[in-house]
Amino acid sequence: MTSTAVLVIKTMAACTGMIMILSPSILIYRVFKTKDVGVASVIPLVTLFSNCHAWAVWGYMIENWFPIFWIYVVGDVIALVFLSVYWKYTKQRRYVNRVLTIMAAIQAVVTIYAIIGGFGYTNQSRDSMSTVLGLVADVTAICMYAAPMEKLLQVLKYRSAAFINAHMVIAGLTNNCLWFTYGVLTDNWFIISPNIIFISLNTFSLVLCVVFDPKTHPLPEDFHVQGDNEGEVMSSCKGDSTLPSPAFEAMHSPLECIQVSTTGQQLR
Repeated sequence: MTSTAVLVIKTMAACTGMIMILSPSILIYRVFKTKDVGVASVIPLVTLFSNCHAWAVWGYMIENWFPIFWIYVVGDVIALVFLSVYWKYTKQRRYVNRVLTIMAAIQAVVTIYAIIGGFGYTNQSRDSMSTVLGLVADVTAICMYAAPMEKLLQVLKYRSAAFINAHMVIAGLTNNCLWFTYGVLTDNWFIISPNIIFISLNTFSLVLCVVFDPKTHPLPEDFHVQGDNEGEVMSSCKGDSTLPSPAFEAMHSPLECIQVSTTGQQLR
């Protein structure tokens, strides 16, 4: 494989990686516009920042400036912006503060370890430290991708793929394939290993999307009654380009019910 081909692959991987990092941007814009986070959880944003930071530190340790280091340093900044907007408009400020404190403590430990190790105070070689930080990066990546995968259990339970955002699954699969290819070309198992898992999960998600197509396998009529205690359904398998990530659920405005009720009273 020529160096030009490697450059093309890693450039494409960097581009798709940045797209995935930016995927919550539509939801964050909605939060900013409505000044309300709705039912969106802070956990996917926390795992996004943790993932970007861990990979940026690992990229620094192995001196992989592009695509690893610079892409994920930018991702760090973007994730912090997302978290800042979420924090400003959340009504669960105390809970969010606890989550952010835990995240900051963990990432501070990782960063301090990389800094003091880089100066030789841990008596470890750079290769030894890169192994430790590579494992940390893999764990954070798995945590980030695990967040939306609980939707697969819903698909199997209701035998309908209405919970899956097919567009995001395809985008994620493309991203994973490119990073897997880059890992193979550079013989880097810290990149290869997690992407094997992600490719398998995304492929399985697409298979479910075909087998349990909502057009032929709709949700049961009483789903919304049952779903009151289980959460809102996401976009259909056909996909909804307005939803940024399967980690976030579709949100209906509580004002709709009030408006309907008010209209009904006026008609009386």
